[in-house]
Amino acid sequence: MKVPDVSTLLQVVPWLVCFFYAFSFVNYFAYFKKKEQQIANRTRTWLISGVGVHTLYIVLLSIYTGHLPVGSTFLVLTTCAWFFVLVYLALELSLGEMTMGVFFLPVILVLQVISNLFINLERPLAPVLNEIFFEVHVALMICAYSAFTISFITSVMYILLSREMQSKELGIFFERLPSLEFFDKLSNQAVNIGLGLVSVGIVLGVYMGLNVWEGKWVLDPKLVAVVISWAIYAFHVLTRTTIGWQGRRAAIVSVVGFNWLLFSFLIVTTFFSKVHNFQ
Repeated sequence: MKVPDVSTLLQVVPWLVCFFYAFSFVNYFAYFKKKEQQIANRTRTWLISGVGVHTLYIVLLSIYTGHLPVGSTFLVLTTCAWFFVLVYLALELSLGEMTMGVFFLPVILVLQVISNLFINLERPLAPVLNEIFFEVHVALMICAYSAFTISFITSVMYILLSREMQSKELGIFFERLPSLEFFDKLSNQAVNIGLGLVSVGIVLGVYMGLNVWEGKWVLDPKLVAVVISWAIYAFHVLTRTTIGWQGRRAAIVSVVGFNWLLFSFLIVTTFFSKVHNFQ
């Protein structure tokens, strides 16, 4: 039997990734409603299988392109989705809490679908992207975005649970989700970690820019958007530590920050950036 070549596999495997993540979400949703051990076992099997297929996809991309899959916006999207799901799985296993999966999987699935639809593996790689500093920079930013994703999801869960408790009509969120304190603490810790990582990533990015780009690159829309992202999360930390913003207020800032991150990454990078669009 003839073994498919890498290019053929790259047309099939990414959609298999979506298939496994979609079925994982269906099972997470069923577990969220019933919280039965049999469903939990089946759900984790689907997710681990999805992670395995996604890891294969990352390896195939690296082989085909000859570098880590971070050379374009939509390559970075699938790498982000892969890293996000690894972080989530580690979080789920360490905390022993599976109810968060129904909120995490849609984010991961959307990122992967967007990547699949718009990825272009034939685009030539800009020379700057071969630099080791670039790969370290991207790795730091992906780690930071993973932390911000965790903060976003847990903040949304905090808001949903608090709204249900304030209405005094306790339903499925109150029955299934951990405490408000759990979500608040996890979200705040994730922001602290993400802000530290993105700060180092920005410094490294500026160092690279000084050595690679000429002209008014510091005013590039993408770089301005990244600085705004940093400012939003710095505001999150500052208001928590100085005036005691906790709970719902901090959660809202986290949600705003993550939505700005998505806009920055998907829209600003793709359509407005001149020097920071991976070309």
